[in-house]
Amino acid sequence: MGMLGEWRASRERRRLAARYLQTLHASADPADVQWLTGITGDSARATNELDFARRAIALIVAERDALDDRTASDVAHDLASVTDEEARHDAEAGRRWQTRWRAYSDSLAVRGVSEVPAARLARVLLAGVGVSAPSADQLARATQCVHGVRAKANEALRAVFGVASLPDDIRPSAIRG
Repeated sequence: MGMLGEWRASRERRRLAARYLQTLHASADPADVQWLTGITGDSARATNELDFARRAIALIVAERDALDDRTASDVAHDLASVTDEEARHDAEAGRRWQTRWRAYSDSLAVRGVSEVPAARLARVLLAGVGVSAPSADQLARATQCVHGVRAKANEALRAVFGVASLPDDIRPSAIRG
């Protein structure tokens, strides 16, 4: 592929990444906002943390479930432009996103923990609204929220980037690009 072809392919990947993120920028599920607001008493804080969770989970899904290794990079690049724009209007917004992103990604990097990844992400979600020691019910509800966001992100990823289709009679390791 020549330089023009590579440029077009890169541009198309970025367009798809923007479309993927756009599908996830819809407002948070009102039931989730109401539930989290009931815990914190602050609907703005609940909404912000749910937005951070959706962004983080969308990036995690792109990293882990995308068909092309470049997808996560393209999504991260597009997400950076969104957060940079927000930071232009509110300097603290960029720092808050970086802090929350680190917390979400670090929760998945922990090894030797028997807790499922969704529960670890749920703990980060709850910590973001000030709940450092959640009850079993709070953790279960937050985990349900994380599963819902992840399912929407996976659905959006497949809708935008496509679904893997492999022949039934050929092992995946035998297929050459």
